[in-house]
Amino acid sequence: MPNSSDTFKTGEIVLFDGDYECLLCRQMDKTTVRTLQKGRIFPSCEACGTKDGTYRLTGRPARK
Repeated sequence: MPNSSDTFKTGEIVLFDGDYECLLCRQMDKTTVRTLQKGRIFPSCEACGTKDGTYRLTGRPARK
């Protein structure tokens, strides 16, 4: 079942190529953005050290 929200969790499938910001890092006043490809799995965030990362797409999805 596809994600219906605008945030994504570790382990979910990336729906769009693009840059994704870790929202947990953002809460700690850090900026962590990862470029991810469609079809990959959202990884845990190495920057904040959490296994259950929460990401949000920054800007618009990249189109191929």
